[in-house]
Amino acid sequence: MTCSTSLSTVFATACFSTLLAVLSLTTSTTSIASELSQSIPSTTHLTTSHSATGNLLDTGYLIGVGRADITGAAAETGMFGYAARQVVEGINDRLYAHAFIVANAGTDTDNNRIIYVSADMGAMFTAVKLAVLKKLQTKYGNLYNDTNVMLTATHTHVGNAGYSHQRLYQIASMDDTQAGYSSQNFNAIVDGIVRAIAQAHNSLAPGYLSLAQGSLSGATRNRSEPAYNNNIDIDNYTSSVNERMTQLRFDSADGTPLGLINWFAIHPTSFSNKFTYLSADNKGYAQLGFADYISKQTGKPFVAAFANADSGDVVATGGNANSASGFEGSPNEWENVIRDGSLQLDKALELWDKGHPVSGAVDTRARWIDLNGYQIEANYTQGAGMKTLCAPARGYSFAAGAENGPSNISGIYEGMTKTGQAKSTNQVNTSLLGNLTRSAFSIISSFHTDECHAEKPVLLPTGKWGWVNSEQPVQIMRIGNLAIVAVPGEPTTMVGRRIRTAVLDKLSPLGVDTVVINGLANNYSGYITTREEYALQHYEGASTEFGPYQSNAYLQEYTQLAQALRDNLPVSNSITPPQLSNHQFAERPGVSFDDTPPHQYWGQVLTQPADSYHKGDTATTVFRGAHPKNNLRTDDTFLKIQRLISDQWIDYLTDKDFDTTYGWQREGISYSKVTINWRISADTPAGTYRIVHQGDWKNGADHSITPYTGISRPFLVQ
Repeated sequence: MTCSTSLSTVFATACFSTLLAVLSLTTSTTSIASELSQSIPSTTHLTTSHSATGNLLDTGYLIGVGRADITGAAAETGMFGYAARQVVEGINDRLYAHAFIVANAGTDTDNNRIIYVSADMGAMFTAVKLAVLKKLQTKYGNLYNDTNVMLTATHTHVGNAGYSHQRLYQIASMDDTQAGYSSQNFNAIVDGIVRAIAQAHNSLAPGYLSLAQGSLSGATRNRSEPAYNNNIDIDNYTSSVNERMTQLRFDSADGTPLGLINWFAIHPTSFSNKFTYLSADNKGYAQLGFADYISKQTGKPFVAAFANADSGDVVATGGNANSASGFEGSPNEWENVIRDGSLQLDKALELWDKGHPVSGAVDTRARWIDLNGYQIEANYTQGAGMKTLCAPARGYSFAAGAENGPSNISGIYEGMTKTGQAKSTNQVNTSLLGNLTRSAFSIISSFHTDECHAEKPVLLPTGKWGWVNSEQPVQIMRIGNLAIVAVPGEPTTMVGRRIRTAVLDKLSPLGVDTVVINGLANNYSGYITTREEYALQHYEGASTEFGPYQSNAYLQEYTQLAQALRDNLPVSNSITPPQLSNHQFAERPGVSFDDTPPHQYWGQVLTQPADSYHKGDTATTVFRGAHPKNNLRTDDTFLKIQRLISDQWIDYLTDKDFDTTYGWQREGISYSKVTINWRISADTPAGTYRIVHQGDWKNGADHSITPYTGISRPFLVQ
C-alpha cells in the first residue's frame, strides 16, 4: 500500500491508520497439453501403467483421490496474500481442493490411514481445519481426526480471502469496505475440502504408490540473500534455495494413473499485487496442465496437486509485474504465470516415470503446542542454552513487504533493527516523509518494547492485542519411506533443511529416506526464520512472530514427534486448539437486488465479438449480467467457449481454464456488466466459436434468484 507522496510536513492520521490496517503480509488446459506434446523430450514416455515391478501385495495400500471447487465469491471480496486490499473482480481460473487418502491394506484404524489435502489458498487456518473435522466426524465418526488429517495451502496470493478467525489475517484480507471476513468464502472452502475428501474416501481401492525426486535449478532465487548468508552452515549447501522437487504418484491396481502430489518450494506470486482475478497462480497452471495431459491419455479424471514446501524466502527467478527493483518480471501478468508454471510442469512430467515403489507402514503423530512462553532445551539452540519464546509480535520490516510484493511505504525498509539498518540492500529514505514515518513507528514501538524479541523493534504486539493465536499444530505423516512434516507457517530454506535433517535422522531406522517439509499446513503463524536470519530483520525475520528462537522450538517438536513415531509411542497433547467460530466478524453486506437498465435484459450482449480472430488474439464479449455472489456456480462455470462441430455447439473451455477470464463490474447501484475474455492460444483448432455467459439475478421484492444465459454471435478463429 502506498500513501500519497504529497504529504509533506504532517503524517496524515488517515494515511497512517490505513498503513496500520494493511501492513504487508506479505492457457487453457487444452493449449497446455498441446504445447507439452511438442516440447517433451523424446526420451520422456508418459505411460499410463505403473512402471514399478512387483505386485499389489508388495505395497499393501488402499488409495483414493478427489478434487472439488473452493473458489468462493467471484466479486466484491478481498484477496489474501499481499495484504494490498485487492478487490476480486472475477475469475481467471478456479480454485480447488485436492484430496488424497492412503491406508494400509487390511487395517481400518485411524493410525494406519491419512488424509492429505492441498488447497488453492493463500494460507490454511485452524478455523478451516476445525470446521472440516467437524463435518468429517458427522460423516465418518472418529475415523478421520486432527491427527491423521493434514490440510495444506499452495499459497496463491490471488485467491479468495476472509476465512481466518484471527484478527491480523482478517486485516490482511480487507477489501475496500474494510471487511476482512466472508462466511460465504469460509463455507465454500470448508464444504469444498469435505467434498474432495469424500470423493477420495468413496474411491478407496488397492493401488500403487511411487516416489520420484529431481532438481529444478534456475527456477527460483532467494529473495533475502543477506539474511540467508548470515547462517553459519551455508557452506554445507551449493544453493540458497531448495531446488529439490519431490513427487508422489498414485496408480490403481490395474495401472491407471489416479493422481500425484508434487512438492516444490516457490512463492505462487507470478501474478502481482495489482492483479484482481482469482487464480491458483503458477501452481494452478501446472496442476491444470498435468491433469489435462494424463486425462487425455486415459479418458479418466486425474487429480494433480502441486503443493508447496519450505518456500519462506523463495521466489520465482523471473519476478512478477510489480516486484521490487532487481526482481522485476514481465509487465504481462499471464506471461509470468505461464513461465513459472511451465517450469514446474515440465520437471514433473520428466519425473513421472522415474519413481520407485513406496513401501512400508502408514503412520502419523500430531499435537498442539502453545508457543507463547514455550521452553526450548539447550540441545536444540546451537549452543545458546535453554531459551523461552516470546509473546507474538511483528517488527518494523514487516511493514516493508517482500521483494515480490513491496508496500513502498516511504521510510520503511528491510533490515530495520533496534540498532538501525542491518546489512539491508535497500537505501534508507531520508526524505521528510520517510523520517516522519519512522518517527511515527518509533512512537508506537516505544509503548511495546519487548527485550525478548532481541533485534526486532516491535511494531505490532499481535499477541498482546489478541490478533493471533499462540496455539499451533505440529504433525508428521509417514507413508512408507516418505515422511511429510506439516509446518504451520512459512519456513525459510535453511529452517527447512535443519528440520528435514533432524527428522530423517530419527526416522531412517524405519526405512524413511525422503522427508518433505510442507509449509502452510493446518494453520498459519507467519514466517519461521533461523536465529541467524532473524538477527538481520528482513521481511521474514520481522514476520517471525514468537521471537529469535521460534525455529528452534519447531526443531525440538518435530524431532520429538519423529522419535515417537519411530518408537511407536503416543505423544502428550494438553493444549487444545482455539475455537472462535462463535465470534462475530465484520463482513461486507450481501447482494440486496439486481436490476437492468430500461429496455435491457439479463444476458443481453452489449458488445459482440469481432467477426474473426487469429491465434494469439483476445476475443472479448460484454454482457448485461448480475452479481456472482447470488450463485457461486461451484463446480460449474460463469462462462463457456463453445465450438461448432457437426452443427452442434460443444463446450471447449470454461472459467476453470487459464486462457479465459470472467470479469465483473458494478455499474451504479444495482447494474452489473460482465466481460469475458478469451486469449486464443496457438494450438486452438480453426473453426467457428461463440461465447456464453451464465449467471443468476436476485429479485429485490421476494429475494428469489433466477438463472439466465447470454450468447454471443458466432465468430471465426483462423
